[in-house]
Amino acid sequence: MDNFPLGAKYDSRAPWYEEDNPVEEIEVTVSLTLSKTVKVKVTDYVIEEGEDEDGPYCYKDFSETNLLGAVEEQVILPQDASLYVDVGEHLKAADDLSGWHVDEFICEKV
Repeated sequence: MDNFPLGAKYDSRAPWYEEDNPVEEIEVTVSLTLSKTVKVKVTDYVIEEGEDEDGPYCYKDFSETNLLGAVEEQVILPQDASLYVDVGEHLKAADDLSGWHVDEFICEKV
């Protein structure tokens, strides 16, 4: 007894005769949108002080602050992560992390 269903042993349509396609390497473009809230230190803001009917006030205006520059200087961004991977043990990780191109880079005060 060979445990095949009746009449199926030599049927080329049987699932056990199906062959997988050979592995093919192709090139793809990956586009991600990532976000993360981080803290950065800045000094290029304007302090507005004054007094109104409610009393004295102090307002910090960050509208002209170079947030992108502060982030680039103080935060390791994903496109630069490969520079900080121990390549000796993690060659594939370093390779996968390198070569990313920034399509858009925005930064807003929370």
